[in-house]
Amino acid sequence: MMKLFFSRLAIAVLATVLIAGAANAQTVIVIDGQKVLRESDVGKHVRRQLESIKSQMESEAKSSSTPLISERVSLMAQLKNMDMATLKSRPDLTKRAQDLQVKGQKQGVEMRYKQQELLVTEQKAFVKVAEKVDSIIKQLAAEKNASVVLDKSSTIFTAGSVDMTSTVLSRLNSQMKTTSVVRERLPRQ
Repeated sequence: MMKLFFSRLAIAVLATVLIAGAANAQTVIVIDGQKVLRESDVGKHVRRQLESIKSQMESEAKSSSTPLISERVSLMAQLKNMDMATLKSRPDLTKRAQDLQVKGQKQGVEMRYKQQELLVTEQKAFVKVAEKVDSIIKQLAAEKNASVVLDKSSTIFTAGSVDMTSTVLSRLNSQMKTTSVVRERLPRQ
């Protein structure tokens, strides 16, 4: 009799724990954020705009480096057959070499500015997209009564039923096709 009592008590406790667990269970949804940015219309738009800005920057760099390259080739041709004694008697060539080196260093600094400007431009463009994605995810979480939203990159395995990437992607495509991508320019020092 005592054994039966403890068996029923154990079943009752187990049932209570399962019911309480079910009531406290958290609904989890998973989103592949990289896929959303990569495959969305607005993500593709931003990348096209960034490629255009990058091409413009490369063109600017090429146009500023061409005279330096020509000047270097000309100077090297003049220095080609000179010995040290002749070179010491030509301070104008030494000055040209120093000036060319300074110009090359300035161009290197300018290239680093352009790289940083491209990064800042990209970040600012994707902030607008991220804000829209965030609002879509919050709305979706509320609809699904989800208390946890994870990015797919932080999960090992997900069942298809919890992956809401296609829903987020579809909603983003219907709500945001493009966004402004403006080339940022950093102040020079």
